[in-house]
Amino acid sequence: MDHQDALRRGAAEQYLLNEMPQPERDEFETHFFECQECAADLRATAAFLDGAKLELRRSRTTRPARAAAKKPWAANKPWFEFLWRPAVAAPAFALLVLVVAYQNIVILPRFAGASAQLKNPEILTSLSLIGGNSRGGAVPTVAIAQGQPLLLSLDIPTAERFSGYACVLLAPSGAVVWSLPVSADQAKDTVAIRLPSGVLRPGNYRLLVQGLANAGEHPADLTNYRFTLNSSK
Repeated sequence: MDHQDALRRGAAEQYLLNEMPQPERDEFETHFFECQECAADLRATAAFLDGAKLELRRSRTTRPARAAAKKPWAANKPWFEFLWRPAVAAPAFALLVLVVAYQNIVILPRFAGASAQLKNPEILTSLSLIGGNSRGGAVPTVAIAQGQPLLLSLDIPTAERFSGYACVLLAPSGAVVWSLPVSADQAKDTVAIRLPSGVLRPGNYRLLVQGLANAGEHPADLTNYRFTLNSSK
């Protein structure tokens, strides 16, 4: 599991609520020990859930005992009047405060950071795979710092029989990290792919380029680009 998968799935919430299958729990535990963002998200979510549980327990213990005989509601009182009773309003308000705090501490800073990354210019570490493939030549190497994105550039060998293409990134273990569709028009020029921060770990990777023909036909492997990723301090 990588950082983007963890964010998309809401892995921190599923992990703490025991809604995550054991294989995914093992993957997430391995990931958040290495990812500072997910570790901080996990701590904040745990604090939020602990606070919510504490408020619920407190509301149960302080709720007055119900009278044996209930008084009938006055005809002129609205049905929702009970919402303003202290036994109901205080826990609800406390939970609302926790939700607002969670949004301000976890959710909003995450979106603010993403928005700042989109608005502010930055210099990306780039790796050109043009002219290199698995059939020969030295395997290019690049070093990036933790949390830094990487820009890959490559050429796709095009053919008229293909309606589109796909770039498939394979991890050192051989597992598929992601598959990115490329249109026929995009393939006419050099393709630049921005890899988000926290997606890759150090190791030897392979970028497989496939040609897509008619629907129902298997993709055709066109070429392989290999590269080695190292971490820099």
